[in-house]
Amino acid sequence: MPEPTTAHSVPNAAKPGQTPEKKPARDQIRESLETIVFVVVLVFLLKQFVVEAFVIPTGSMAETLYGYQKNIDCPECGYTFPVNSSEEVEGDGRGMLHAIDGYCCPNCLYKHRFKDREPRPDNSSGDRVLVHKAQYHKYPPQRGDVVVFKYPVAPQKYLGAQNYIKRLWGLGGETIALWRGDVYVCDSLSFPPPAPDENGYPRAEDHWLNDFCYNKRATRRDYNASEWAPDFHLSQALERHDEQRDRNASAALERFQASQEAGFRDPGGFRLVRKSDVVLDAMKRIVYDSDHQSKYLANAGVPPRWKAQTDDWTADNATMPRSFKHAGPNLGWLRYRHLAVEDFNAIPVVAGKPVVPALPIDNHLGYNHNRGHQPYWVGDLMIECQATFADPNAEVSLELSKGEHRYLAKFAGGNVTLLRTGPNGKELAVKPSGISGAGVRRLKFANIDCSLRVWVDGRKIDFGTAGDYDPSPAPKEYDPNDTRGEGWTQANDIESPASIGASHGVEVARIKLWRDTYFTPVSSGFRVAEIADTFYVQPGHYFCLGDNSAQSSDGRVWGSVPERLMLGKASFVFFPLDRIGFIK
Repeated sequence: MPEPTTAHSVPNAAKPGQTPEKKPARDQIRESLETIVFVVVLVFLLKQFVVEAFVIPTGSMAETLYGYQKNIDCPECGYTFPVNSSEEVEGDGRGMLHAIDGYCCPNCLYKHRFKDREPRPDNSSGDRVLVHKAQYHKYPPQRGDVVVFKYPVAPQKYLGAQNYIKRLWGLGGETIALWRGDVYVCDSLSFPPPAPDENGYPRAEDHWLNDFCYNKRATRRDYNASEWAPDFHLSQALERHDEQRDRNASAALERFQASQEAGFRDPGGFRLVRKSDVVLDAMKRIVYDSDHQSKYLANAGVPPRWKAQTDDWTADNATMPRSFKHAGPNLGWLRYRHLAVEDFNAIPVVAGKPVVPALPIDNHLGYNHNRGHQPYWVGDLMIECQATFADPNAEVSLELSKGEHRYLAKFAGGNVTLLRTGPNGKELAVKPSGISGAGVRRLKFANIDCSLRVWVDGRKIDFGTAGDYDPSPAPKEYDPNDTRGEGWTQANDIESPASIGASHGVEVARIKLWRDTYFTPVSSGFRVAEIADTFYVQPGHYFCLGDNSAQSSDGRVWGSVPERLMLGKASFVFFPLDRIGFIK
């Protein structure tokens, strides 16, 4: 009778007096090869159909995505920020390496030049991202997506692929306009493609051919040589000329001007593209963090940027205030002034006091390691603070200026009210705030893309479209100090671009002021506010821009991207470890 098998018995075990049965030898080499083949096939399939990893080499998408950078701890204010070092590692467009010799802090604007023997921060690699390789004919990309594609002018360089990463703003059949740093779109215009040449390919000018020859180290007859570009034709490389052909076309400029005069309310005209909350958060850039202030400027007598206008405020520090307490029933205001010291070692002094001018908030980005860019006034701002309500009757107002208007979010009586002051000022909307009684709240108010948005403790207050307003046309008369015609005013955008008001018992701290990304114009001219750059996107193409607009080679220069050169949507940063997360 056979012995019963239990959970601990071994069915094939040898009985007493019998020789144990030998198991067949495992072929470890074969198993290893099979494993390797399986992994390789799996990676290949993932790469071909699902995801692929890319390295961000440049800073054209900063500060959403980083290329090679150096992390700087500002010795003046302690603010930590990255500085682009791509040209020190990868070189410029001509392959020349350039050492990064200094930086300008985006927070306190302190400038520093590296010395020869001064230790420099270590270079770290650019962000490594995973790209979802979507089937664009089935799942077309959406406006605001971060996408990866082959460079439209020259998809290869020295026989290697040139992959670019930008944010998508224009779809096929649309005309895109850049005005005052914002994106506008019109879908009622169309421009036919150029007539083909005798071989059926789009026509191109010789200087585009010369540029392409230089990049490829090739002669004109080598363009269609199968040994270096079997699936790439000259017409594909020069497709940017077809797109640029309709840049700033008279019909588009005339339509944009008509839309301006109609307050951007004309049917079929240009309309402002408003970012989603996710994209808005990704594209905000620091203007000032009150928790990081320069001790040197404070000791030199330079007044703080945030300053109380009434005596009912008490600061925790007279020269470097980080928090303010309000008492009393009257409404008192804190005002921000963008004080910019050009040279910390040469601060002008008049009658024993330092003289520091207040300037318009501009598009300076510390990542670009210098302040030698062309500055443009940025009127789209966002303010956040921590407010401690100590009195049930307490009220807090966050105010942002833009041109001739000021916009407020007033928190009082359990509600938040949106208001506009100035010409045709009015109450715009009222919603419950969720604030009741005493407590600590995190308040945030944005006036970006002509849209007023409010968050309380990270929760957005839904106003629908009640907080949206029409873009203001270029003013008939500019502020006397606005010699470039940007549209700012001395009283609002210089003396108080951002303010915090309060009544009764309130303490505010951890104040941060942000600005929106500003898309710099390609055209040049005296009256900046009157200039718009327009670009037509042919069907089957996409128009892409870099988030670091001041230093980005993108659709403003080489036109739009054909769908066949699109690789996918960048979705996740997996390295460095401190940057892991989904891409907004």
